[in-house]
Amino acid sequence: MTFCREVKKYWKFAVYAAKADLQDEVANSYLNWIWWILEPLSSMLIYVLIFGVVFKNNEPYFPVFVFIGITVWDYFSRCITSSVNLIRSNQHIISRVYIPKYILLIQRMLVLAFKMLIGWLIVAVMMIAYKVPVGIKLMYVLPDLMVFFVFCFACSLYFLHFGVYVNDLSRLLAIALNLAFYVTGIFFNIQKSIPAPFGYLLQRINPIAYLLFCIRKSLLNQEPPSAILLGIWMLISLLLAAGGIRLIRKNENNYVKLI
Repeated sequence: MTFCREVKKYWKFAVYAAKADLQDEVANSYLNWIWWILEPLSSMLIYVLIFGVVFKNNEPYFPVFVFIGITVWDYFSRCITSSVNLIRSNQHIISRVYIPKYILLIQRMLVLAFKMLIGWLIVAVMMIAYKVPVGIKLMYVLPDLMVFFVFCFACSLYFLHFGVYVNDLSRLLAIALNLAFYVTGIFFNIQKSIPAPFGYLLQRINPIAYLLFCIRKSLLNQEPPSAILLGIWMLISLLLAAGGIRLIRKNENNYVKLI
């Protein structure tokens, strides 16, 4: 496949650029990388205080439950929002040398994946602190994350493309993500909080909500996801990704002219 050959060819560039972005991000900050820990922790504490203490949420391991949700949502939302302006912000590169435009997206996803890794390390510490049972069955989370990353990549491809043509897309996207945040179950259990069968259906038709449900189920309950549903979302994600790659290849020669 052309896509695989190009990823292999430009992989070192993507890794090098990701490292450079991470170094540049902390270069002018007093707390450096500590912000990558403080930001999600502060969000988690706010939601735990409001929904765990004030509204007395009885979800097992609620702080861990919330932090997993924040970690997953933060990665997805940052992938989507950063992809909108990815072509414009890398104008100095694409105007001088040819590089497949989705390589820029992969580079950005690597940066966010490193930050997400810090989040998962915090989750591991919290699981130990809250005495969440752990074992080899935690490996169930791997297929969940695989589908999650493919879905994020697929969605971001389209926003990368349309972000070149629609100047206000980032503002519209911010509104949409704010709405999606509250129907994805970041700080509450959708099935328990929304009357049946609407909660069940919402959790299945919202891909991030469903994948978050699977990730929590694998980590907190050590239970496998539904192979059929997970397979369906993987197929949908792959089809979306294939369409997005084709769309970018067809139009990437026009990007430099438009920006």
